[in-house]
Order: sequence, then C-alpha cells, then structure tokens
Amino acid sequence: MLPAAIHNFRQAGYEVWVDDFGSGYSFLNYLKNFEFDEIKLDMIFMKDFDEASKKILTACVKMAKDLGIHTLAEGVETKQKLDFLQSIGCERIQGFYYSKPLPTGEFAKLVAEKGIEIENWQQSKFYQCVGLVDLASDKPTCLALDDGSHFRLLYVNEEFQKEVKRAPAVFKQIVNEWNKPESEIAKGCRPLPKRLTRVRQATLTLSKPSNISALVPSKLPDTKITRCS
Repeated sequence: MLPAAIHNFRQAGYEVWVDDFGSGYSFLNYLKNFEFDEIKLDMIFMKDFDEASKKILTACVKMAKDLGIHTLAEGVETKQKLDFLQSIGCERIQGFYYSKPLPTGEFAKLVAEKGIEIENWQQSKFYQCVGLVDLASDKPTCLALDDGSHFRLLYVNEEFQKEVKRAPAVFKQIVNEWNKPESEIAKGCRPLPKRLTRVRQATLTLSKPSNISALVPSKLPDTKITRCS
C-alpha cells in the first residue's frame, strides 16, 4: 500500500524526501522499497566529522546519484564542512553556516544584504538535473555548460584545481580555444552532446589521460552539459 501511495503522490507532482537518512529507521532498505526524490543526510555525520563520516557521506552521495536521488546535508556549520560537501557533489545544505532559521521578513532582508540570488523555476529545474552528475572523482574533473555558442565552467573538483595550478597557461589556452569555432578543441567538443538523446556518455580524447565527456540529461533535452576530466 505505501509504495503505491508514494508513487501516486509523486505522479501528482509532489516530491517525497527521506529525513535523517543514515539514522534510526531511515536507511538503505527505504531506497530499495520506495521511490524518493531526495534524501536528507542526518546531522550526526556533521557532528562527528571524522574520516569515517567523510567516507560514508561520499558513498551515500554517489549511491544517491546512481539511483537518481538528490542529496541534502543537515547540520552544516563551518566552511570546512561546506567545502567537503561541495567536493563530493552534495547538492544542498541545511545548517547555521548561512543562517539560523528565520521568519520570512528577516530571511528576505538577509538575502538582500548578502546579495544572494534566489533561483527561479527554470534555474531550479536545471540545477536539479545537473546535481545528478557524479563529480566525486580522483581524476581532474570539471563540469561545463554549452549554451550553443559558448562553454562556461560550472564546477571544478580539487584534482582539477591542482592541475590548473601546475599549468595555468595551458588551462587558459584550452578555455580560450573551446569558444573559438575554428579551433580543434571546439570542433571536437561541440558535436559530442548533439550525438546524445538521453543520459549516456560519449568521450573525446585530447591527450592521454585527458578526455572530455558529454552528457545530455533526459529531463532537459535542450541542455548540453559537458564533463571534462
């Protein structure tokens, strides 16, 4: 009965989230037996923020992406924790790092003072789709958006940043050339997403071990997202 009820709820346009994932009764068998849109990783992992917690969080985020489920981490209070969650591809955070819970009026004031942009419906839909791309890798990896005429970097992981620091001039050259239609890099990159009609991956080898992988999310067929590694 419950799986059918959750299915019908989602079919009606509502999202179903799992609260406090990783503690109590909210664990792996839930993901096996029910359809969920998002899991909220329990704040216990943030309280005891050690190497074991980091490994568990990394595995949970990767597993969720593989299942097409979004992720949110509870109890985020420091930049160290925020940076780690970003590095493993966790999509949302909840905690005092940005602010304590506020009434609507105070929240609006805080957003205005900090210059925080609130996503519109189209942006939210786009980032929902991008959030399912697995970026937790020990290889230099970046995520770029192709709007049809230009590539724009959306995200780079730690290993990618290290490579940029080792050869900043080379990175600058690549970024400059992939937006020049006549360049070899642009000629190789731009056709990749156009070959795809659903979430799959095609690869262009630039120079081993570097490659460029293109993904087209099925929910946004007109959006071209390129993952470079």
